[in-house]
Amino acid sequence: MNPNFRKPSLLQRLAEWAGNRTAQAIWAGRLRHAPDRATAAYAKLVSIGGKNYNRNQPMIKPTPANLRRFAKTPYARRAINRIKAPVAALGWEVGVKKGVEETAEHRRQIEIVKRCFERPNNDDSFRTMIEQVTEDLLVCGAGAIEQELGGKEIRPLWMWPVDALSIDIYIGWSGAKNEARYSQSIGPGNVASTRGIPLLNDQLIYIRKDPTSSDPFGTGPLEVAFSTINRLLATADYAGNVAGNSQPANMIQFKGMDQVSLDRFREWWRNEVEGQGTTPLIGGDEAKVHPLRGTTDDALYLKYQEFLIREIATAFELSPGSLGVEADVNRNTAEVADEREWSAAIIPMASNIASYLNREAIEGKLGFSQIEFRWLGVDRDDESLQAEIHKSYYEMNALTPNEIREKLGRKPSLSQWADLCAADVEIAKVAARGVARDVDKDLQPDDKPSKQPSIEKPDEPGTRGRSGVKRPRGD
Repeated sequence: MNPNFRKPSLLQRLAEWAGNRTAQAIWAGRLRHAPDRATAAYAKLVSIGGKNYNRNQPMIKPTPANLRRFAKTPYARRAINRIKAPVAALGWEVGVKKGVEETAEHRRQIEIVKRCFERPNNDDSFRTMIEQVTEDLLVCGAGAIEQELGGKEIRPLWMWPVDALSIDIYIGWSGAKNEARYSQSIGPGNVASTRGIPLLNDQLIYIRKDPTSSDPFGTGPLEVAFSTINRLLATADYAGNVAGNSQPANMIQFKGMDQVSLDRFREWWRNEVEGQGTTPLIGGDEAKVHPLRGTTDDALYLKYQEFLIREIATAFELSPGSLGVEADVNRNTAEVADEREWSAAIIPMASNIASYLNREAIEGKLGFSQIEFRWLGVDRDDESLQAEIHKSYYEMNALTPNEIREKLGRKPSLSQWADLCAADVEIAKVAARGVARDVDKDLQPDDKPSKQPSIEKPDEPGTRGRSGVKRPRGD
């Protein structure tokens, strides 16, 4: 036996057995001996107004106070639901990563993750949790999930959705596990450094949308469309006042009328003619009617409102038709717009959430590095084209029906034919025909059609029949 041989430690054996990248990194000393960074993270935020920022104080995201209220306006709510609902309705699964052969240990880990995700806490299902996270991603550019380990071996991970606007970030976080990276502020307008709840990096999954190197926060579509929604609300309020006749359309000028006469005429007009509102009355040298505003639909600024709605749709990467602007929309353009929305808005949102769940929850918190969370049906292709492709694969004996169903995200069929390729099915059909012909001698093979009895046609008038006698023509 080699005297220099050293028995592998428990951590080394664990790394070789489970493939845990975190354990391997600790064993190799990469976490302790990581190189120091030469550049500064968020360099423009470190010094604000010539004064260095306190690294012990979390940074608060400068967010408008009425951002949540804007999310409840009609067009903003429609845009949010257009993305949130499809993401929350997606099916999902947990399986081994590509290139990893599934073992009994992997199946145990998969079952644990499924149980944790199906019921993340006592109040939420996976769908309700994803709905809240997606809402915050669209509103304020970030989604937050608190994660803690419990005592149950079969369900160790617990997760709760957190208001992302209440989370402040320490931009000077060193990366240490026992150092707080986040802080949750308590109460409206509170600074987290005084009454905040400190949170470690592995306690909170902070999902960012459209991250940049300039700040630790994300950017949500509603933040992008904030000014546009503000202008739309102001324009709609003005149009409502005009349509409700609360603002007079004309101003009347009388010739040679003094103030006393004007007051009497105004009182008569209000009581006998107008009933509601006030029409301006002024004196002058002649009687005129001065229009104060337009009397057509142009006075409601409908085209400008449509332009603002298109801006909101652009901010959410949606087509204007999704927000009710249906001019020049037909079946072809609607299908193209739907596919574009799916690729530009829904797939990136779903992929972003899945990547954080895999990295922070499954690998970071549970330590399972060889399994992953996957959405089902997120890669939506042309159904007719996909059907032709699957048909070709089946006819080439490359896929069985159950393998095709697996690619479509459906459960396997229980039919005995679903696990056979096309050639096997044809062989079985030929064998079945042979057995049937052995049982029933009257059956004919498919390649030899049965002879049909010939039917003699009657001789036409004016022609010679089979006897050679010419048949007379009818009158």
